[in-house]
Amino acid sequence: MAEGDGADSGAAADTARARRGARAAERVKALREPPAMLDRFELVLLLVVATIAVQGLIDVRGSAIAQIFTHAISGLALIAAARASGARRRWRRAVDVLVVIVLIASLATLSWRRASGDAEVPPETMWLLAASLTPVLIARRVLQHTVVTLQTIMGAVAAYLQIAVAYAFLFQTIDAFTSSAFFGEEVSTTTYMYFSLITISTVGFGDFAAVTDLGRMASASEAVVGQVFLVTFVALIVSRFAAGMQRGPVRGDDPGAPGAGDEPQSLLAALDSSQQQPLPPEDPDDVVKPRPPA
Repeated sequence: MAEGDGADSGAAADTARARRGARAAERVKALREPPAMLDRFELVLLLVVATIAVQGLIDVRGSAIAQIFTHAISGLALIAAARASGARRRWRRAVDVLVVIVLIASLATLSWRRASGDAEVPPETMWLLAASLTPVLIARRVLQHTVVTLQTIMGAVAAYLQIAVAYAFLFQTIDAFTSSAFFGEEVSTTTYMYFSLITISTVGFGDFAAVTDLGRMASASEAVVGQVFLVTFVALIVSRFAAGMQRGPVRGDDPGAPGAGDEPQSLLAALDSSQQQPLPPEDPDDVVKPRPPA
């Protein structure tokens, strides 16, 4: 009887270990699959465009609720960018914590400034760091793409526009902490976004211009960063797209050569977002190691 009980116990232990091993294998397999929001740069682009639209159309001076709402969109864009870029779990959590801290700090600052009657420090100062991290995260993932897809292009556009958003926040921060007004006079908050967009595109209508030395230097740096982004980052994407385009056979080519006889790949086919991109490096924090058998 004891021998039968021992055999049953051993079989039960083997079954339990097999189940644990199967569950561990399933978790490891799930971790190797692409994250749900990896390369979902259309969401990031939508949030960035929403930020520009709100910042460029609504003057939020005097309304704490409007200020928090309009600038919190930048926080959502950063959260979406962290997930679309395939950042590790620890960095995603750090981004979430950063956005929450900035939101609480901006609320506290607005409340204190409103109670004291001094509203010189805008919430853009609090959101400057969050807005600056977004294009960095996007560019980091886009540079990992080996095939240019629609997601690649949307990520590049989102990063470029987000640079303008970050500089609009920087201009308002400079205006808040310098004795002279950034434009020499008080303007609405929509002017900063407008000025940032025409500066990064080097249009320069001349209807608004920075009058302080620090403001001029910041404006010049935005124009330089915008042009460097176009001539390097975008040029790299274009070169990868050109290299990935399949060309048809040239007269006299060997019909048996690789790629011979294939029709040229269409633009839409080359931009098909269903093409696979390399996954981000495996996160050691997410790896589930199987337990050794007892």
